[in-house]
Amino acid sequence: MKKIMYLLSIVVMAVLVGCGSTTSSVGKTLKMDDFTQAYTNAGVTVGTEKQAFSMVGAKDGVVFYMDVNPVKIYEFASSKELDKAKKDFSFIADWPVNGLFALETTDAKAKEIFNSVK
Repeated sequence: MKKIMYLLSIVVMAVLVGCGSTTSSVGKTLKMDDFTQAYTNAGVTVGTEKQAFSMVGAKDGVVFYMDVNPVKIYEFASSKELDKAKKDFSFIADWPVNGLFALETTDAKAKEIFNSVK
């Protein structure tokens, strides 16, 4: 009986840990570097300029330009924080989201690159 309870608790812990992670469909945890590297690979110069990310409740953010269009990527600490930001700031609801990252831009190519990160 102890073995069954032990195994059951391990399975429950694994499920809980898995539900709280920021993973794509292939199980990789997405990081800001994954996004900036995708833009770099597409020939975009991505600087290290930080966006005022805390104003929308994000934990990190970066801003760069594609031609003259600003591209802003925000990283949220959890899906709960992202949902809260969407509720508190209605304009965020229309931004593309990939994992715990949100994109603010009007540039179609920037959106395509952002959505391609896996």
